[in-house]
Amino acid sequence: MIDNAEIQALLPHRPPLLCIDKIIDLEERTRVVGIKNITASDPLMQGHFPGQPVMPGGMIIEAMIQTATVLFMKDPEFSGRLPSVEHISDMVFKRPVVPGDQLRLEMDAVKVNGPQFTMEAKALVDGKVVCEGQLTFLLTAKPSRPQIHSTASVHASAILGKDVVVGPYSIIGENVIIGDRTVLEAHVMIEKWTRIGEDCHLYFGAVIGSQAQDIKYGGEKTWVVIGDRNEIREYVTINRSTGKDTLTQIGNDNIFLTNVHIAHNCQVGNKVIIANMTNLGGHTVVEDFATIGGMTGIHQFVRIGRGCMVGAYTRLPQDVPPFMLCEGNPAYIRGMNLVGLKRRGSSREAIREVKEIFKQLYRSDLNTTQAIEESERLSLKSVESEQLLTFLKADSHRGLIKKTGSESDESDA
Repeated sequence: MIDNAEIQALLPHRPPLLCIDKIIDLEERTRVVGIKNITASDPLMQGHFPGQPVMPGGMIIEAMIQTATVLFMKDPEFSGRLPSVEHISDMVFKRPVVPGDQLRLEMDAVKVNGPQFTMEAKALVDGKVVCEGQLTFLLTAKPSRPQIHSTASVHASAILGKDVVVGPYSIIGENVIIGDRTVLEAHVMIEKWTRIGEDCHLYFGAVIGSQAQDIKYGGEKTWVVIGDRNEIREYVTINRSTGKDTLTQIGNDNIFLTNVHIAHNCQVGNKVIIANMTNLGGHTVVEDFATIGGMTGIHQFVRIGRGCMVGAYTRLPQDVPPFMLCEGNPAYIRGMNLVGLKRRGSSREAIREVKEIFKQLYRSDLNTTQAIEESERLSLKSVESEQLLTFLKADSHRGLIKKTGSESDESDA
């Protein structure tokens, strides 16, 4: 049993907008049941309607939300957050709620995804359903006023996490979600349908979530989704995707230096470094731990494999397999990124196996298919060799770079 005093300690709501009297059942992150006694003197009933009081349907839904919020406020992970409704679906009202009724609010979690959760909701009187449907909402902490500069503009539908900082003249558009402790410096623009994770830092003039620069884009709802702990420097631009409900996705712990452009439908992994004035064409895929030098031009649909290093001023029209060094205009494979493999703790055996695949691919007369088949006969066992072979066998729009330069480092081979 959770009484009214404890409910007020858990929720920010106060009468007359506190819509539940007590909690009679609670199972952690699973189920909660609340009670609301309806009286003619209740402020919720005043004026709705005079002479024939009926509890407003919106307040029944609010009572459901408050009941569900208690369930998560009891969880230390979510303590201190506030409920923000994302979606109400299939909500049906079957009969009015009037003075003298005791409203029983049954909330059952069907999906929990971090601070976002979806619940099946029922309101009953005398065992009969008066309202039922599904609610999805977020638990977020509203920032204090000093965190948003007086010259900044934040759309009413935007959701800002705890300790988010919005600098001078920055603009946050509609349906934007920004995670805890993320910092936006001055003149940053976050356009609609963008999600940014926790502990990110966006510098002066960055523009995130702008419309795809693609003649096929027709205004459909698409997203930019950015993970945690990303450093996005001055004037970086990241476009929304093309194609309904698709996304441009950025992982965690990346660094994008000044004037980097990431076009529509790009997929960038984790711990990627992209240097100044590099352009990623649409649908580019960059895997984890890749490093791309400054002023590199990357053709659309190109894949850059895990642990690659691409030199500055490279023109990159085709895929770069994992663990390779690549540079040039047009690009060629210079050798293996042995330094990168060693820094990330690859074993000698793993490096030896990657070298074997490299030799079949770049130091033999075999074509790509033959090189893959020959490599698979070697019964290689390391994770690195598996990652390399998986990349080589995957579908490719552009094909692999097979050219090697005369300056290739023989020690890498």
